[in-house]
Amino acid sequence: MGEARRLVSPARVFARPTADQIWLGPSQQTALSQLSKPARARLLIGPPSSGKSSLLNHMAARPGSDTVLLVCRGPKDHASQVLASLLLSAELGPWELSETDQRNLFTVFVQQRRSQGRRVVLVIDDAHLFRPPAWEEIERLLSFKVDGRPALELLLAGPPSLGEEFEILPPAVQPSDVLIHRLEAPTQDELVDYIEWRLQRFDMGPVVTPVAGHMIARLAGGRYAAVDVLCQMSLLLLRQLSLERVDARVARQAVATLATRQAAKLEPAPDAEPDQGVNVPPQGYLLISRGGKVLTRVTLGQRTLIGRSEHNDVCLPSPYLSRHHAVIVGTPEGYYVVDLSSVNGLQVNGRAVERAVLCDQDLLAVGPFRLKVQIPEWLAQGSPLPEAESLADTAVMPPDEAASTNIWRVK
Repeated sequence: MGEARRLVSPARVFARPTADQIWLGPSQQTALSQLSKPARARLLIGPPSSGKSSLLNHMAARPGSDTVLLVCRGPKDHASQVLASLLLSAELGPWELSETDQRNLFTVFVQQRRSQGRRVVLVIDDAHLFRPPAWEEIERLLSFKVDGRPALELLLAGPPSLGEEFEILPPAVQPSDVLIHRLEAPTQDELVDYIEWRLQRFDMGPVVTPVAGHMIARLAGGRYAAVDVLCQMSLLLLRQLSLERVDARVARQAVATLATRQAAKLEPAPDAEPDQGVNVPPQGYLLISRGGKVLTRVTLGQRTLIGRSEHNDVCLPSPYLSRHHAVIVGTPEGYYVVDLSSVNGLQVNGRAVERAVLCDQDLLAVGPFRLKVQIPEWLAQGSPLPEAESLADTAVMPPDEAASTNIWRVK
């Protein structure tokens, strides 16, 4: 195995899919073809990790399309969350506006797109996780008309049970108007093809043996996300064991390692020692605030992606953050943060940095948000940073394009 291949981060090879790079198996290709046609309302249903969200991201990002997809993902509890999410999808950033002003800005956006002859589709992903107040806002938006005709089409995505819960539909949409599209769980052969597609993008096809690929696909239980996790762990073990290829033995060890970690999460030891095993970071948190007001507390994992897009682990809605702004990486020795080529940069304790080791009570500044690090004090004694060559691969998501700093931005 060549030097260049060893330096490719497993998290990059099997990263969360971006809109421009997704696997389109037979089921996804069929659904993509069907969903491109106009309809008053559609349901896209399928089991967990069957590619629903990735397909919607891909549809929304296709250049030159006459369709505008505005995506709102669950869970959502109330109207302001729905409006903020939709305006974020429209690449607007009115976070200081009232709920009424947000709704008015949204209708102006829709009117402009309809005047350009474009379809506007309201996409509700994980629709089963919306509470009644959020649904009331969706119903209000669907009643909006342009030239006497409904201005918005509706696309609901969720689990198979969503196809049986027609009471979830707004009153303006009748069950007879709904077209249902089903994504089936991928077969074992499709998952094997998916693994090969991921590896070939980095010229790493021979790294996983056919036997190991089929084993991982079988153990993934028809879930793309499970394949990603198993393959990442297998490639990490490949490095640690200094082997050339992931064979059946490495794949089995990856499964055992993940099972041990899951058991540790379910049964935490009250007096756990700092050394928690290979690649397992100690427990850490981020205390997130804005304008002096604490918003939430987030648990840190092995990789915590931060940015304004909802596809991050920590979504911070502000036009002054890049879509994927920074990532915090956890190791057994501690945590470090990396700026993902963001437009407005990253500060740690008031100093602009591209990467830095994190200690307890460090203060990160990203846009208008402040993130206080809460980790065990003993971590300050070590340095978790990897070598510079491998650090270049930690930016698992593409950097954001140059963005305007205006609060209102209509594309």
